[in-house]
Amino acid sequence: MLVLFRHGVDDSKNIVLFGLSVADMIYSFSETYGRIMYIALRVDLFIGYEISLFYIVCFVYFSTFGMVTSVWLVSLISFERMIAVCFPFHVSRLMSPMRMRCMVVLVFTFIAVLYSPSLCMYYLDLAFRTGFNITILKYFTRREYIDNEWWISIMLDHILPAFECPVPMISIIIFTFATILKLIKANKSMGSSSTSKAKRVNEMRSIKISLIICGCMAFSILVPNACIEAYPTISGDKIPSNAFVFIRSFNLLAVQFSATMNFFIYVALSSKFKSTCFDLFKCNK
Repeated sequence: MLVLFRHGVDDSKNIVLFGLSVADMIYSFSETYGRIMYIALRVDLFIGYEISLFYIVCFVYFSTFGMVTSVWLVSLISFERMIAVCFPFHVSRLMSPMRMRCMVVLVFTFIAVLYSPSLCMYYLDLAFRTGFNITILKYFTRREYIDNEWWISIMLDHILPAFECPVPMISIIIFTFATILKLIKANKSMGSSSTSKAKRVNEMRSIKISLIICGCMAFSILVPNACIEAYPTISGDKIPSNAFVFIRSFNLLAVQFSATMNFFIYVALSSKFKSTCFDLFKCNK
């Protein structure tokens, strides 16, 4: 975020990358709290239990919000790259910085509102545990959720999963496929002059970033979710608990790896980002 802000967020691509870094940061902080919770549960059961309550009530929402927002922003990146490659003479008008800011804000707002019912399901309060003879924190179900349990369950179990993975991932695949086809076609029709070659190099350097980000996101989210969804259909039985825990753990680790690697992808493939980063942290001295 610091490098992109120093680099300038007046460019359409940088605006989306800045929003993606914010979403990745939200997800990373939330999952870091979740890992602290698992460590605390193994050190002290009661402390770990109270930490886990905050994770269930608050941090699960922010973790899901950060992950889903990242997927939608990657979809927006793939769309912006497709417009830049397929309609190069209209990209500055169609994907202006102001429009990109509005779209990024719209994505954050849309996902926050869409997942707001899960944030309003529970609340924390003190409760006396007779078995341990102590007063500890406990989460309770809100009255609003009890009164509207049917439609909230429909929202969480059927509507949100579609927005969480299939819709943005299908969009990423379509936009990326269209971009690759256009690049292949342009490569065949492009001449052998030095100007054409330089233009080709610049295009490929820019497109590599979005393609790698899209590939990492698809691998970290689409593959694990597809395994979880496909197993009951193929075997006719529920997925074993051990297999579910393994796939879910792989999913969380892969998403965290994808979010963390974005910075190194920018440094490796963008010379301007690399020079700004080195100048900001004085790595060139």
